[in-house]
Amino acid sequence: MSKLFIVATPIGNLNDITLRALEVLRSADVVLAEDTRMAKKLLSHFDVQKAVMSYHKFSGKGAEEKVLELLEEGKNIALVTDAGTPGISDPGYWLVKKAAAAGFAVVPVPGASSLSAIISVSDIDLSRFSFLGFPPHKKGRQTFFREVAASSIPVVIFESPHRILKTLKELESVAGDRYVNIGRELTKIYEEIFRGKISEAITHFTGEKERGEFVIVLDPTNYK
Repeated sequence: MSKLFIVATPIGNLNDITLRALEVLRSADVVLAEDTRMAKKLLSHFDVQKAVMSYHKFSGKGAEEKVLELLEEGKNIALVTDAGTPGISDPGYWLVKKAAAAGFAVVPVPGASSLSAIISVSDIDLSRFSFLGFPPHKKGRQTFFREVAASSIPVVIFESPHRILKTLKELESVAGDRYVNIGRELTKIYEEIFRGKISEAITHFTGEKERGEFVIVLDPTNYK
């Protein structure tokens, strides 16, 4: 029976690709990608010649139906996101749901993720934590931060370079000047791990350092 493989890809350093991921990408009949340009660059780097189809959160039902048709035809499909593990604040959930409901095997091919990367180097106890992904841009934003502030366990969130300062200021306003760990550009050339108070992070990331993707770990206490 054909399978849908959920393939983790590097979040920056291409050496983080796994041998199994390469094996699956080479053997799949079709690669589904959130950004086909990024996927083609990755495949080209590893000399993988493969048909690439676009699949992202705006693809709609038509794309999912096409994928199911390919699976029914006996094709093996590999889903990749821009970087990291599909399904973690990235497309994947609905396709997995549809494929599983149709009786197809959905196979995880684990690997790089900024979530697991920041956890591995955090000095905050993350034996229990809550992951909330990206804050809403507008509607529900205040509710989101109130939920973060009220958590009795550490909370991990993602943020883009365009909103990092706004998010840190809102966090400080709602949660107080908490201790945080912030990963920026993890595994990339400008990788940085910041540890300190939110107020210190705001000062630190103001200016040129407002670049790269961010992962924030918020300590549930008001001090460290």
